[in-house]
Amino acid sequence: MASESTIFGSSIVPFRLVFLMWAAFYLEILLNFPLNDFGITPRTFHGLIGIFTMPLIHGDVLHLISNTVPMLFLGAVLFFFYKPIGGQVFTRAYFWTNILVWLFARPANHIGASGLVYALAFFLIFFGFLRRDFMSIIISLTVLILYGGVFYGVLPTDPRVSWESHFAGALVGVGSAITFSGKKKVS
Repeated sequence: MASESTIFGSSIVPFRLVFLMWAAFYLEILLNFPLNDFGITPRTFHGLIGIFTMPLIHGDVLHLISNTVPMLFLGAVLFFFYKPIGGQVFTRAYFWTNILVWLFARPANHIGASGLVYALAFFLIFFGFLRRDFMSIIISLTVLILYGGVFYGVLPTDPRVSWESHFAGALVGVGSAITFSGKKKVS
């Protein structure tokens, strides 16, 4: 069993989620069963299931790939460098982002893991600047250079894209960075 002190060990949680994302996608194709119905439909009883399932469901293979790569990278960075708080940050990012989408998003079917990706990116970007220690700032700058485009993704530019999940993820990421920035042991 891999230790969480290795990059492979730190990737276990993100790999498990990505495995479930791909499994759901292939299950949908194999069974010809539209899983999109299990996304978040805001403020509906049926849409509540999406709080748990939204990050697992994707519209097509490009949508899935565009969430797979950053999920693996950002998740591994989170769990490798911030092991003591990684699980809490990831859980907040997963559930609070989706709860905010259910509460406040426009009436549409919201699917995909990009809200979670945005939460992780915004956490990693803002955490280092709030902590002000050398390693955290280097992590923040690296994520900012690689994923700085997330700042544009919170704006409503394409009606087919759930900018609301991006925005909710950004809020949760920044909120988590503020919450955990004062914690003594984070790495």
